[in-house]
Amino acid sequence: MRITNLLLLLNPASSFTLQMSSTTPSAPTKTSPSQKPQQSPPSSNRDILVRSARGETTERTPVWLMRQAGRYMAAFREYSDKYPFRQRSETPSMATELSLQCHRAYGMDGIIMFSDILTPLPVLGIEFDVVKGTGPVISTDIRSEEDVKALKDVADVDFDESLPFIREILGTLSREAEAADTSLIGFVGAPFTLAAYTIEGKSSKNCLPTKKK
Repeated sequence: MRITNLLLLLNPASSFTLQMSSTTPSAPTKTSPSQKPQQSPPSSNRDILVRSARGETTERTPVWLMRQAGRYMAAFREYSDKYPFRQRSETPSMATELSLQCHRAYGMDGIIMFSDILTPLPVLGIEFDVVKGTGPVISTDIRSEEDVKALKDVADVDFDESLPFIREILGTLSREAEAADTSLIGFVGAPFTLAAYTIEGKSSKNCLPTKKK
């Protein structure tokens, strides 16, 4: 199986979710190695994390955590101990609550959408779940060109219709972020990441089967 064929299939799915997750449509400011980062004028905390990520010099260092939502919070465990991951991430009320818990508690410089990088895959016919103690596990075998051809044609997929919870969650979180004067961060796996998980079947440090493709 040629991985390029799988990448071509996954690219629209990844792009759609990333576009939906973007709350800052303007492009980053490009600078040459000899140029200093652009100095941003003083402003509210609303976009400080995004401006810093762009390489702009901000009035202070923004703060957020890589694992900003997680099992260290008792309130988070009340959900994770009771509900499967995808039920939490695909149910707007749950995903919104889990996204907001850390910001409410600690006031970080950003609200991170509770989701998973593999969210677009089921739309194409690639099923996955996040197993406690293991991580993402793909239950659909994709091992050959025939397997790739058997997946849904992206031209026939309405991602907005198939993933309605993304728009609803991001819409609610956007309003919450604006009210809290902070940034909102959404995310999704890039095409190669989605392909690697699909081929490996789970997380892998070396991705040897993927590299062989």
